[in-house]
Amino acid sequence: APPGDAVVCRCENVTVAAVHEGADFGSSEANRVKSLSRVGMGRCQGRYCQLAAVELVAARAGCSPDAVGRFRGQAPVRPAPVGAFLREY
Repeated sequence: APPGDAVVCRCENVTVAAVHEGADFGSSEANRVKSLSRVGMGRCQGRYCQLAAVELVAARAGCSPDAVGRFRGQAPVRPAPVGAFLREY
């Protein structure tokens, strides 16, 4: 197992210990752990950390990664510059 201070989510600086804490709080569901720890809530929306976070939660909960699920996408689904949302009149 990786050390507790290893960073899982670089965007939000979420550590292995924080993901484990979310899983220990009684959730073996990816989106609940996401809400509790902020893993996958940064700029990349989990594109870099989702697989590692799901594996950590599954190992902690003693179930398969498929049972843990995947992060739901939040708008915008991919990072977009603010200018893309502005309209000039």
